[in-house]
Amino acid sequence: MEFMKKYTKILVWIFVLSSVVSCNQDLTDFLEKAPGVDVTEDDLFSSKTQLESYIASTYRMGIYSIYPTDGRITSPRPYTINSAITDEAEAEVTFFHTQNWNSGSLSSVSNPNGAEDFRFTVRWKAIRNAWVILERVDEVPDADQTYKDQVKGEMHFILGLSYFEMLKRYGGVPIVNKRFGIDDDFKLPRSSVEEVVNFIVAHAESAIDFLPLRYGENFRGRINKPAATMLKARTLLYAASPLFNSSQPYLAFGEHNDLISYGSFSGDRWKLAADAAKEALTTIDASGFALINDKGVDQNYKYVWEQLDNNEIILAEKGFFNLGWWQYPWPGIVPTAVDNSWGGVSVIHNFVRKYEKKDGSPQTWDAAGGDNLNEKYDELDNRFAQTVGYNGSFFNRQHPILETYQGGRHANGCFGGAWMKKLIPDTYGTSNRTTPNGILYRVAEAYLNLAEALNEYSGPSTEVYDAVNLIRERSGMPDLPLGLSQSELRERIRNERDIELAFEDHRMWDIRRWMTAENPGVMSGDFYGLKIYEIEGQSEFRYEPYIIETRTFHKQMYLHPFNQNEINKGYLVQNPGW
Repeated sequence: MEFMKKYTKILVWIFVLSSVVSCNQDLTDFLEKAPGVDVTEDDLFSSKTQLESYIASTYRMGIYSIYPTDGRITSPRPYTINSAITDEAEAEVTFFHTQNWNSGSLSSVSNPNGAEDFRFTVRWKAIRNAWVILERVDEVPDADQTYKDQVKGEMHFILGLSYFEMLKRYGGVPIVNKRFGIDDDFKLPRSSVEEVVNFIVAHAESAIDFLPLRYGENFRGRINKPAATMLKARTLLYAASPLFNSSQPYLAFGEHNDLISYGSFSGDRWKLAADAAKEALTTIDASGFALINDKGVDQNYKYVWEQLDNNEIILAEKGFFNLGWWQYPWPGIVPTAVDNSWGGVSVIHNFVRKYEKKDGSPQTWDAAGGDNLNEKYDELDNRFAQTVGYNGSFFNRQHPILETYQGGRHANGCFGGAWMKKLIPDTYGTSNRTTPNGILYRVAEAYLNLAEALNEYSGPSTEVYDAVNLIRERSGMPDLPLGLSQSELRERIRNERDIELAFEDHRMWDIRRWMTAENPGVMSGDFYGLKIYEIEGQSEFRYEPYIIETRTFHKQMYLHPFNQNEINKGYLVQNPGW
């Protein structure tokens, strides 16, 4: 864990090398700054050891986490995960950022970075650092060419990832294609969606060329070649999706349509996405990463998200180790009833209804309720019990039996009738500190990317079925039925993605790129929970669905707004509707 330890302990460098950005700072405020204050730039490139410290700080700024941050990198910080913006969950408390989304009350001035983009300024700092390193890495006197090439690959990846994170939020953004000097014009206009996609793919391909297939176990968390192929594949998947791959954008934008869409539909974009997913799977296979399928159908899935550095994880964010229950991410995802935290993530009935029975048939839920909740839960896909903390289930060693029935110990704030268990390891609460597992890329996603892209490009095929069925089989689920139409298979692939990648910060972005956010119960309309009641003298429980909340989604929410302070400077065009 040599690199990861350095990566975590390097916080001081972040403040030494790149001064902290205030709430109202933007890309024009720091692109011109020197990377050091007491430490000069020449010092940073005087030895491999010095450069490694700079790289570690750049990782902290350029590699994001699916968990809430603790404020050392971003301010203000998000308090919880994005799942509670979607049909996955409801936040226990209303002061989390998710409530602004659910009420449709977002604005370009709702926080210093616009609509809840807490890492906006940090990404620009990472971009500048990456260009500085690319410019000067060859000067490091005690570094061999293999190491220099690896560092170049890492920086190309960080450039690509930073732009991908902005693409999925804003569409076209200004492209910074070098380290800026004092005489450069910092007020760059937005580039088109197509230009940004091409920029990301180019840097991903450069990273693929430079990076090694895999490092030793002491360097897990360092960017590798499979991660670069996953960045390329995910980017092209998003680019091929309806949000961008359309002749008409989600809102009319006149002469600026190319900032939020391609302005044309092309099926070949799905072909590019499918080819990139195949490239990723080939590289993954060559590197030795693979699906976890040797722990049993009732444990394979949990092992993937709970066990650090398991062989399915291609790249994970490694900025935080052994965090106490009082430190983020735990206060924003652990239920108050479990550990007196700020508020947990309650799994809502909209999401529970996505789970099939173990035999692959749909589960039936009576709108009027029923007296057989335990039976309903027991019939569901094995991934359900590994993802969701439901009434009567094991939550963790500290709270082995959850009581989410009315009057139960864990019912307060549990609007959905269940709590998110995934992301919270069993070991949480058994000691003062627990390490989060911040997965960015894992093998299962590569198969799901391939299945989606191939089905959209050419319709159902053996290759599409095989990709999805590999994911299902390792959790004991039967193969998808043959003979599905393209649209029917599309819905099954999307549902499989919802279940497999739940709570890993995919759902919000999938909803928007598919343009399904307006559909009832997705990001708009009625959202349901369960009220659960004990049945006297029985081990069964009664469930009654009820409406937790009616959410509002406005069409402009398909993309984030830019911060209004930036718009007022006159060089950026605001996204439509804001």
